[in-house]
Amino acid sequence: MKSLKTQIVAPLLVALTLTTSGCATQMAPAVSAIPVAAAAEPTMLRIVATDHHYMMPSQIKAGYINMVMENAGKEPHHAQFLRLNDSVTMEQFQAALQEGVAAVMTVATLTGGPSVIDPGMSQSVTLNLAPGQYMLLCIIAGADGVPHLAKGMVAPLTVIPAEKAVAATAPKADGQVRLVDFSFTLPQAIKAGKQTWEIKNDGKQPHEMTLIKLAEGKTMADVAAFMAKPAGAPPFADVGGMQGIMPGATAWLDLNLEPGNYVALCHIPDMASGEEHMHLGMIMPFSVE
Repeated sequence: MKSLKTQIVAPLLVALTLTTSGCATQMAPAVSAIPVAAAAEPTMLRIVATDHHYMMPSQIKAGYINMVMENAGKEPHHAQFLRLNDSVTMEQFQAALQEGVAAVMTVATLTGGPSVIDPGMSQSVTLNLAPGQYMLLCIIAGADGVPHLAKGMVAPLTVIPAEKAVAATAPKADGQVRLVDFSFTLPQAIKAGKQTWEIKNDGKQPHEMTLIKLAEGKTMADVAAFMAKPAGAPPFADVGGMQGIMPGATAWLDLNLEPGNYVALCHIPDMASGEEHMHLGMIMPFSVE
């Protein structure tokens, strides 16, 4: 449901056409990127997710970008960033989409982004974005089975070179997360409150870390049953995380955790089998005290 699946290709082509041909109407009124004076602080990018659009700038300077997505809609949303490879045109990207996920991964790379949050929530992440052309999209499907991107939740972002004077540094991390094929290594003895996790993909495939918080009295069995056959209210809340990043990449996730039981998941499909990574072992429950 939250991964780059081949069945979304046709609607994504439609959404891309609408977005790239009418950016002014889809994007404005844009929220300006906020340049910062201190070299140690990242540039900020505010993203407002609605049903079913993103309100955000169309251009920002390269470097460490602290992006905060606010879900102002009535459905869960996320923001997956993809960077088009150098010299790849929008037409080539669209042609790759017609061929499926494997072809897309030859012309673009996953560069992270705020993961799924419920309405009224926000998620802050920091990404080190190189200059280039990016696409931002929400792959989540609504109750009607239609991915949000097919309803217009696709936006381009141009990242331009930044002056050396405003170059930023990586955020200071309170804990480290390692993504491998196919499991998570999480910080030990996770405490409630504000914290920043450094997330590195040490695997050979792209990975993400979506976080859910179990409802009171619910178990992993309830989660598995719901994901196998979604019906009614989910036994968990979508509380953010980090969208897909490529092997070797590092990103930073800001959290304000409440006490309770959580689960880390990766929904990205295995290129060989097509199985979501969570079904190959990339699902890890953990508790916050």
